Amino acid sequence: MNQLNVETSTKLAHRQHGLNSAAKSRVIKQLVEALLFEQLVPYHYTNGNFWFSVGDTRYIARGHISSFGRIRLDATYIKQIAPFKTATIDLPTLINALPASDATKDQLLKELSQTIGFSEWNDAHLTPIKSRRDLNYSALESAILEGHPYHPCFKARTGFSLSDHASYSPEAGSEFKLHWLAIKRQFLAANLPTEEDCFWQQELGESTLTTLRQRLQVLTPDSQEYGLLPIHPWQRNKLSTALSQPINNKEIIDLGECGDSYQATISVRTLLNITSPQKAHVKLPMNMVNTSSLRTIEPHSVTTAPVISNWLDTLIKQDSWYQKRQNFAIQHEYAGIVVRHPNVAAGSEHWANKLSPSLSVIFRNSQPLQGGHTDALPFAALSLVEQDGLPFIDPWINKYGCEAWLTQLIEATIIPVWHLLVKHGIAVEAHAQNMILRHQHGWPTSVVLRDFHESVEYVEDYLAQPKLKPHFAELHHDYVHAPDNQYYWMSQVDALRELLVDTLFVYNLTDVATLMQRFYHYEETQFWQQVTNTLSAYEKNSPSWRSRIHKIDLLAPKIQTESLLAKKLSGQGAQEFHHTIPNPLHPL
Repeated sequence: MNQLNVETSTKLAHRQHGLNSAAKSRVIKQLVEALLFEQLVPYHYTNGNFWFSVGDTRYIARGHISSFGRIRLDATYIKQIAPFKTATIDLPTLINALPASDATKDQLLKELSQTIGFSEWNDAHLTPIKSRRDLNYSALESAILEGHPYHPCFKARTGFSLSDHASYSPEAGSEFKLHWLAIKRQFLAANLPTEEDCFWQQELGESTLTTLRQRLQVLTPDSQEYGLLPIHPWQRNKLSTALSQPINNKEIIDLGECGDSYQATISVRTLLNITSPQKAHVKLPMNMVNTSSLRTIEPHSVTTAPVISNWLDTLIKQDSWYQKRQNFAIQHEYAGIVVRHPNVAAGSEHWANKLSPSLSVIFRNSQPLQGGHTDALPFAALSLVEQDGLPFIDPWINKYGCEAWLTQLIEATIIPVWHLLVKHGIAVEAHAQNMILRHQHGWPTSVVLRDFHESVEYVEDYLAQPKLKPHFAELHHDYVHAPDNQYYWMSQVDALRELLVDTLFVYNLTDVATLMQRFYHYEETQFWQQVTNTLSAYEKNSPSWRSRIHKIDLLAPKIQTESLLAKKLSGQGAQEFHHTIPNPLHPL
């Protein structure tokens, strides 16, 4: 865990007025990389320099084009060109000239400024850990300060103050208790693995459950009419005005903070139980924007989450390929509770409908990350660089060699996800935040995936066992007449390929490939050739479903990828944006 360094607190105000902090340089770097990569700004590339114009201002940046067309810039040399000289980029000038509405540009500038401010707070207040290589999983969730390596708003966290950042950010590593609400049962929908009383006994323990019940009984004679719901303490404060009506009407009763201590993970809204690490990871909605998304939870997905996890778990357990290799596991989302009006026809202005995305909880099994003969590692750690100037994985590369270690990484992480797609017809959002590597002394052994309730995709006629698919129309009224491409069911298998390639390759393993080239002179082309070779070997050993493999055109010369910044600039959060990129898996 990072240590708070209160002696340096006076530095922050000075840093916020500086023009060249490392944090600001990084934000500018990632913003320009995204603008060029997503083809939002035309550029001319020659001799290691990118020349481009935004509005009336011309710019130059040094860097190179890496795999999948990703732009990699030198943060120390991104300049705007003035008469007879170059100057440091003025962020407001750059933002103001972008193709977006004034409101969207104002919001983007606020989020970039907030990202810079929180990054500078980290620099000023957190004592760097000399080496993170020996930390356990929960400590690493706090110690990985870097944030998203692509999105420029990687610490936007709208609505967070510096005090909130110190209390609830993963970097600060502060511990806090959950806030608890008692809500009239008619306004709660739940999918629990056991009877309600038994569930809360198992989750909270006798002492905490008794305390909450006693508080409730003091506040109402009708305690049996209420069910429990945890809420993030920041969210409780954020929703204070919105909650006032149902609290005044006794439809919600505030029970205060109680129970075990928790700590934020890299995702901020998913929390680790520090008091009892073997207990569930708890995912709670937060009304804040980070990177491209509002971090609430889609209400339909909360009670669907256990059904999807059960579906995946059944497929894994019935699959002899997985059982033989033991290289794939999931963090089971086994329970969900959400505020929901009992009348589907109720108006959107009713508090239960307005607050439904903001009041829910998903319980996630922590056991796949516990103990055994292997250790768990957040996948994002693979592309980190430590205080000694060497990669986090440097001891492992020195021990096993580039070729052997990368081959095993591909076998242990890419192939299990690929198998789920081509053998079973299910694509998952396998980005670094959703992946945990299990390893034995640095040797990759298996991968654990999580967070399926909003991101699993399939095509009906590409499912290998359609009878095992959940009956979604019976799970939530939103699904009954929903078209393709809105929830979990897609119209074309190309969408499944795009989800896998985007999350596993374009915005994930490309960072590992770039690191290998930078530090070990292991060319990116070699990296992707290894991926291609391993996929070819998998196909050779899978004659029974070879025709299914060929339906996923992974080797096309050009592919579509999601445009994360374009989506943000559009101001249309629900719409998807894409652009075309070169595919390094395409045979030369």
